[in-house]
Amino acid sequence: MSGRPELTGKQKEKLIQFRANLKDVLGPKHDDYYLTRFLRARNFDLAKSEEMLRNCLIWREKMKIDTIQQDFKLPEVADKYWAGGVLDGYDKDDCPVWLVPIGNFDPKGLLHSMKHGDLIKVNLLVLEYQYEQFAIRTKEIGKQIGQLTLIVDLENLGLQHLWKPGIELFTKMLTIMEQHYPETLKSILVVRAPAIFPIAYQLCKPFLQEYTRKKIQVLGSNWRDVLRQHVDKDILPEYWGGTKKDPDGNPKCPSLIKQGGEVPKSYYKTEFDLTQKGMITKDISRAGALELKYEVHKPASVLRYTFKTYDNDIGFGVTLNDVTSKKPIVVMENKRHNSHMVPEDGELILEKPGTYTVKFDNSYSWTKGKAVSYLLEVLEPTDEEPNFVEQTAELDLNK
Repeated sequence: MSGRPELTGKQKEKLIQFRANLKDVLGPKHDDYYLTRFLRARNFDLAKSEEMLRNCLIWREKMKIDTIQQDFKLPEVADKYWAGGVLDGYDKDDCPVWLVPIGNFDPKGLLHSMKHGDLIKVNLLVLEYQYEQFAIRTKEIGKQIGQLTLIVDLENLGLQHLWKPGIELFTKMLTIMEQHYPETLKSILVVRAPAIFPIAYQLCKPFLQEYTRKKIQVLGSNWRDVLRQHVDKDILPEYWGGTKKDPDGNPKCPSLIKQGGEVPKSYYKTEFDLTQKGMITKDISRAGALELKYEVHKPASVLRYTFKTYDNDIGFGVTLNDVTSKKPIVVMENKRHNSHMVPEDGELILEKPGTYTVKFDNSYSWTKGKAVSYLLEVLEPTDEEPNFVEQTAELDLNK
């Protein structure tokens, strides 16, 4: 495999046995290279690899993956507001380069404008196209190519990207890639990671296999220099450290790399259902309030919230207990929300450790009690972070 060591004698024996075990389901396109993907993904455990591949073949038939490029029509909103694309060239190991400005991805806008299943299919289109390019490049140069370099640009990554339905969509995509397209990624180069990145990584990490996590490199301030060590500058768009531009001079090369962006509400089809598993329902008496306290241990944590009422509005606010003055510090001003008409959701940075109070306030209503359903989560930065790289020396991608 590209960037991978040759099989040992023992591994070759397992490959032969693996093929024999699967002879009832394999076809001409299932060459040794394809089978080895699944063996590597399960550390050459024959039983686990067989289970993985059989499940994959069942999934491909159920989803009609072999004809998805002909059968699935790309929705206009995805064509205009998806983020990412493949460079017009290859990295220095002759592998394709997939560049994704994921901070420009608008998960809320896309989920309001498209079916969840169609969003998954767009990602499958990208993967199936890439596998076609593997075959074309292999034939062109006479060397097996089956992996790609992924460049992930986190510029503009913000709280909106921690929106729970959006994270669930992204982790579903990760799971599909890990289960059905194993060993596709040669290296993952992350650039312009903001302060919120450790929390985003923590949410996605459980869905990444260990062998994939080891391929992630979060580049430092010299990231353009490092990218040029992987990709020739005439292939890399100028915006990301190369010299390539579109014919009109655009340094981001939108003819190759879809730039994403906020989806206009004119594309919205229906109000997205914010009802989530695990929501708690409480009754709040007339002129009453519900206060919930959370101990936050790390700075730059995030409160993620979703709530709705069933009859009339409710006040919502967040304070931090100040041990010095003994007066609460307002973190989010208490405001009334028409959450019986449109459910409320959002994310809030909790800059300091301490005791936070989340308040559902019905004190202004002297005649009506309220029922509120809510889901509140405090996300703290993880202690375990991916490999951060600040260097200009040549990188060994296979360490």
